[in-house]
Amino acid sequence: LHSCVHPSRGSHEVSSWPSLDLLGPWRGERRTRDPQRRFEAWDEPCARRMSSRASDRTWDVVVFGATGFTGKWVVRHLQKEGKEVQWAVAGRSADKLAQLREELQLSEDVHECVVDASDLEGLKRITERAKVAISTVGPFMKHGTPLVEACVETGTDYCDTTGETPWVRDIIDKYHEKAVENKARIVSCCSFLSLPFDLGTLMVVDHMKKHLHRKCRSVLAVIGDTKAGVSGGTIDSAFGMLSGDAKTAASMADPYELHPKSGPPKGPDRGNLDTIFFSKELKCTVGPSLGALVNSKIVRRSNALQQNAYGDHFSYDEGEMKRNRVMGWIGLWTGKVAMAFLSMGWFRNMVQKALPAPGTAVGTIGEQGYCNLHFIGKTEPENGEASATVLGKAEMKMDPAYAGTAKMVVEAALCLALQDEELRNAGYPEGGVLTPAASMGHVLIDRFNTRDFMKFFME
Repeated sequence: LHSCVHPSRGSHEVSSWPSLDLLGPWRGERRTRDPQRRFEAWDEPCARRMSSRASDRTWDVVVFGATGFTGKWVVRHLQKEGKEVQWAVAGRSADKLAQLREELQLSEDVHECVVDASDLEGLKRITERAKVAISTVGPFMKHGTPLVEACVETGTDYCDTTGETPWVRDIIDKYHEKAVENKARIVSCCSFLSLPFDLGTLMVVDHMKKHLHRKCRSVLAVIGDTKAGVSGGTIDSAFGMLSGDAKTAASMADPYELHPKSGPPKGPDRGNLDTIFFSKELKCTVGPSLGALVNSKIVRRSNALQQNAYGDHFSYDEGEMKRNRVMGWIGLWTGKVAMAFLSMGWFRNMVQKALPAPGTAVGTIGEQGYCNLHFIGKTEPENGEASATVLGKAEMKMDPAYAGTAKMVVEAALCLALQDEELRNAGYPEGGVLTPAASMGHVLIDRFNTRDFMKFFME
């Protein structure tokens, strides 16, 4: 069952087809709160008028998974945008959407849409009314694909919070060409995995080109001082990838997992950081980062989608600051042992039961958190000149994993919805399965730098 109703006029049980009263909210009629009221009228001319990515779409943004843990943070951030942004919330439970409205005191201007994540036709009837769809409906391997297909079919832009690269590979293979044809920008990984790493790398590379007139040989991103939390939803998605089949495991092991199949030559990377070392640039010990399994592939895809504009031999790696070498090596080998045990289903199931369940979280969540990212870029040596080093940084003023992730995906979605002309004039692609850097790049960096949340700058 699927419905889409004006917020102040109740939720309704409706037949699965047709299921939208598209004109009701603008007819001036007062809808009943009777839950048995059925809407059988499907206004086809109105639907056709809303089928393009044009200014006549009803909403700038529609949030799928709005009642989940991350989804609620997305809603909180959108509330702060005021009436300048038109948006809606979507979920499979009318009761939970009603609870969300009461809990967060949503404005009457915010519409509620009830739809199951597997209902392709229902999803299409919602997405064709929006400029951009935000998805926080994970695990994406289980629930994410129908919404992507709906957005591709209706020419609707899309952002999500996934970190599941095997799933991203799957939607690239299935939908990239069609998304290009229908001018739908499908932008995955608009969260802490992997947006700030992708944009920070772009900033460093662009600085080299503009100020040093050199291409980039390598970028090392390092997670610095951070205070954050972790939720059961993220754990559930991570364990879902760990429990994948041999094909999934092989895909995750490939550093160029997301490389375009007909793209430019791959770079020199053969894996991610797997040692402990002292960084003379940051004056600290650096060790591996688990996030590199995701972020590195997004950064490499960004370079490939731009025809190796970063450099023909561009290399990306990622790590995090450690207290000292001893603690770094202890952490490294503890992680290796843990990953070996987690490859066994019985152990993985036992551990997962002891960790936060989906919908719950532990640690610092919200504006009490923070994060600092450092970027060490080295240029390609040219004409006998040694490689030069540049330093960049990104600073976040809230916990990066949830409140911060929600803010990132909201800003990415609003960039697509409200700055479409600016993006097209800047030459960014109008469709395809893209990355944050390849789809919005400096327009999105500038947007963040004008907001009091995350700043990108060169040191």
